[in-house]
Amino acid sequence: MELSKEESILRAKEILGEAQNIVALLGVGTVMECGAINYLNNEVIYRIEDEYHRSPEEIMSTGFYSSRPDRFYKYYKDEYLADHCTPGETYTALKRMDDAGVLKACITTNTHGLEKIVGIHKVLELYGSRHLNYCSNTSCYKRFPLEYVENCKGVPTCDVCHSPIRPGIRLYGERIDNMVMTEAANACAEADCILVLGTNFYDSMVRFCLSHYEGDKLILISKHEHFRDKQADIVIHDTVQDILPKLV
Repeated sequence: MELSKEESILRAKEILGEAQNIVALLGVGTVMECGAINYLNNEVIYRIEDEYHRSPEEIMSTGFYSSRPDRFYKYYKDEYLADHCTPGETYTALKRMDDAGVLKACITTNTHGLEKIVGIHKVLELYGSRHLNYCSNTSCYKRFPLEYVENCKGVPTCDVCHSPIRPGIRLYGERIDNMVMTEAANACAEADCILVLGTNFYDSMVRFCLSHYEGDKLILISKHEHFRDKQADIVIHDTVQDILPKLV
């Protein structure tokens, strides 16, 4: 029998109260609730294509970065880095779980670094982080914070060797780091409970992670319904920031 929302919340709270090895999978919905922009939104895509005459995917590709670094960085700084979101209640709740020693890993494709900002210990950023940038000269490879990139005019360059700075995020056309993927797979294989937050089971990150999970305590919290939601043991359709703090 399908549980009511109130029953689902109570059952999820019970599961999390008993779990000792929790892995959280964080989708774009978690950062959108904190003020981030969804660049897969049709209205955003149309605006970007009208202004830049390229799709966001084309601009954020290795080929475009290499051939048109000036255009790349105009978009990157004016658009991609424009959503200065800050951690909300979702991240505060995850931090409480981390402090209690039951949250073993946060796995995300978001690049905002909100998990690390609140101090969560184990964060696997599959698409990298906008906070970690580095010199493209492999003989130098100096690291630079986000603020350095934002404050540079035009294409940011290394203050040591003057080579262009490479953003620390995964660009379209690049593979995810194998070591990070292995860590994510191992974390999910060892988990006794997985939280899917702000996304759905069609998400490639979620599909990959769940292919390594053999447990039966799968909790989904997402504002938007999806036909694959029935794969979860507990489903709660609401904003993550309203629900997760009630569970921990």
